[in-house]
Amino acid sequence: MCGSLDSSKPVTERDYPARLALRRAQVGVPRSWLQSSLPVVIGLLALVLQPTALAEPNEAMRWLQRVADASQNLSYEGVFVYRHQGNLEAIQVVHRVDEKGIRERLFSLTGTEREVIRDNEQVTCTLPDSRSVIVDRRSDNNPLAQLVPSDVEGLSQNYSLHMTGEGRIAGRTAARVSILPRDQYRFGYQLWIDQQSGLLLQAEVFDEEGASIEQLMFTELRLPESIPDSQLVSQVVADGFSRFQEEPLKLSDQAAANWVFEDLPAGFVLILHELRQMPGNAEPVEHLLFSDGLSNVSVYIEKADPAESLSGHSALGAVRAYGRSLSPSLQLIAVGEVPLATVERIALAIRPDA
Repeated sequence: MCGSLDSSKPVTERDYPARLALRRAQVGVPRSWLQSSLPVVIGLLALVLQPTALAEPNEAMRWLQRVADASQNLSYEGVFVYRHQGNLEAIQVVHRVDEKGIRERLFSLTGTEREVIRDNEQVTCTLPDSRSVIVDRRSDNNPLAQLVPSDVEGLSQNYSLHMTGEGRIAGRTAARVSILPRDQYRFGYQLWIDQQSGLLLQAEVFDEEGASIEQLMFTELRLPESIPDSQLVSQVVADGFSRFQEEPLKLSDQAAANWVFEDLPAGFVLILHELRQMPGNAEPVEHLLFSDGLSNVSVYIEKADPAESLSGHSALGAVRAYGRSLSPSLQLIAVGEVPLATVERIALAIRPDA
C-alpha cells in the first residue's frame, strides 16, 4: 500500500521504490549464478507447487481470465493479510464497480495507520504518521490488483500454466492455478481463485530459488449487492496535513525517442513512458514501465550527483533493483518484483540513441 513509502519518516524523504531498495539492501548475486542454476530453480518451484491434477493450459487460462474480469466487474468487501518484505499486514478493502467505474478504499488494520482511496482518475494516500496526503494518478497501490494478469492470452509464451487442485480460503472453495516461469527472468506464482465469483482469494510468489517471498490471502470476503458511498470516503481526519500532488509532466516526442532498447528479456515490452515530478526531487524523473502481462519493471532515469550514484544489484523482499550510471550526471535504476537477472538485463538494454 502507498507504494514503497516508509510512512515512519517525514514525507520529504519519500523516494521511488528503486532508490529505497538500493539504499536499504545492498545484496549482490552474480548473473552467471542465476543462469547456471535455472534448471534447479524450476525444479524447486515444481516441488514447492506440487501439481496434483494437471490440466490443459487452456483451462488455467480460462480461470485467469475470470480473475481479470472479476476484478473489473464485481463489487466486494473484506479483509486480507499481506506478507511482504518481512512484514505481515492486515488490510480492509472495499471495492465498488458501477456505471461510474471503479472506486475502492483500503485501510491498514495493523501497524502504521494508512489509507488509500482510488477512483478512475487518481489515488489518494493518507499517512497520519507523517501528517501527509499524497495524490497520484497512478492506480498501482492495491497489492490485489498487482497480482491480476493484464494479458492472459500472452502469458503462455513465457509461463507454464497448470491447474493444481482445489483449496478453501475465507470459507470459499477455490481453484488453484500454478504459473511457472519458462526462463530465469520471471518469478513463479500460485493463485487460488474463488470458484463462485472468479475473485482472487490467495496468491503466493516464489523467487529464483523457489522460496516463498510474498503472500496475500483473504480472511473475510463478502459480495454485497450494493456498497454505499459512506464506505468509500476517507475515515481519516487529515486537518493540517501536508498535501503533495504527483502528476506526470508532458514528455516531448523527441525526448521519448532518446532511448534505444537493444536486448530486453523475452515478452517484456514498453507500456508507459512519462516524466514525473516526485517529492524530494528537484528535477523531474523519467519513468519507463515494461511488462510481460504479469510482471512489471519500472525504470527511473534522473540527474544524480556522481558521488551519490548508485550501481549494482539490490534486493528487498520481493523487490529487485539494478542501478547504473549513464553518464557522470545521469543515473538509471530498474526495479520490480522480478529476478535480479531481469532488472539487470533491462537496465543494460537501455542506451541513449546516438
